[in-house]
Amino acid sequence: MTGFSINRVFGGAMLVSGTCIGAGMLALPVATAAGGFYPAAMTFIFCWFMMTASAFLMLEVSLWYPQDTNLITMAKSTLGGPGEILAWCSYVLFLYALMTAYTSGAAGILGKIIGKFGFDESWGIWILVSIFSSIVYFGARSVDWANRIMMVGLIGAYVALVANVMPKVSHVMLSEGNPKYLWTTGPLLVTSFGFHLLIPSLKNYLSSNVKALRWSILLGSLLPLIVYLLWEVIVLGVIPVTGEKGLVAILHEEHVSGKQAVIELTQLLSHLLDNQHINSLAGIFGLCAMLTSFIGVSLGLFDFFADGFHIPRTVRGKFLLAGLTFFPPVLIAIFYPTFITALHYAGFFAAILLVIFPALMVWIGRYRLQIQAPYRVMGGKTLVITTLLFGLGVILLEILHRLNKLPTPLTETHLFY
Repeated sequence: MTGFSINRVFGGAMLVSGTCIGAGMLALPVATAAGGFYPAAMTFIFCWFMMTASAFLMLEVSLWYPQDTNLITMAKSTLGGPGEILAWCSYVLFLYALMTAYTSGAAGILGKIIGKFGFDESWGIWILVSIFSSIVYFGARSVDWANRIMMVGLIGAYVALVANVMPKVSHVMLSEGNPKYLWTTGPLLVTSFGFHLLIPSLKNYLSSNVKALRWSILLGSLLPLIVYLLWEVIVLGVIPVTGEKGLVAILHEEHVSGKQAVIELTQLLSHLLDNQHINSLAGIFGLCAMLTSFIGVSLGLFDFFADGFHIPRTVRGKFLLAGLTFFPPVLIAIFYPTFITALHYAGFFAAILLVIFPALMVWIGRYRLQIQAPYRVMGGKTLVITTLLFGLGVILLEILHRLNKLPTPLTETHLFY
């Protein structure tokens, strides 16, 4: 591999990692606390493996088609009209919900920053969209470099957080918990390892180089796994699970406001460790995490609309694509912010788009249409069926969770029996 291609692989891996690691990662230990660290760690590893496998299946399908082909064309040619309609509905609802959440969150932080200099905080959302729509307009390479800069801030703040908290970790506290409370976290973890919709854009950026794409996906998905596990260690090893100020009590707040849960978590860490820098570090991490996810999702949506509406990448075409990508989330964030509640169902859409769709498309393409391609994921029919069952299982868990049929620490007094 040449030095140039290694640089591209690194950029691709950072795009994958940045898309996975969102600000919601800060609250992952809150959601998994009652299950205990060691069972949660095994659940994380299992979900990472299955999501990486489904990502490679998505890559296999993507490589069947020419450059600038996105999910709509892939779904239509393999799954027919019903697949195309389901892809459209799931994709737009899922990514617009994410874009709205990231736009609202990042604009709020940016508004407070410019407010300190005497500017109107409401300008934050327009400054944010102006900057990032310009970056996405110029394509994957400009997105790559912007993402690298933000990843430096994200990794720097994260390393500082870990360094400040790790010495205080209690191994006894890591042994608490009951695995039965982890069933409700499956859909959340699927979303936490979701970067698959970026793969068609990544294929364009890496010029369909199979080796470079495989390494980008593998390395890019490994970094979030390591980041998540370390964050689990330092939170579950310092903050008690039960009690008035425990993680389960914060989980109850999370049902009201995920943002409030993150604030309470970082404030509690600051108090327990007598370290006021924790809040600042968490704020920097949260902003960088939101922006890296924001730019990754916006690039995927930009390319999706180009394929779905067959819009040429001329100057006029790219202006139209930027408008479709950024303008609706801005309007929703301003006039209908409760749309963000759709994020509660992100795991449902993620299971359809990121797990079930790749498995079905590979099955039909390989075994019915007999498509011959230079790259085929190892594991044969067994891997494809296992991935499909995993996706269906996630949807079932999401339904059971919404029907209150799964055990939760909010409804049971004795957590560890």
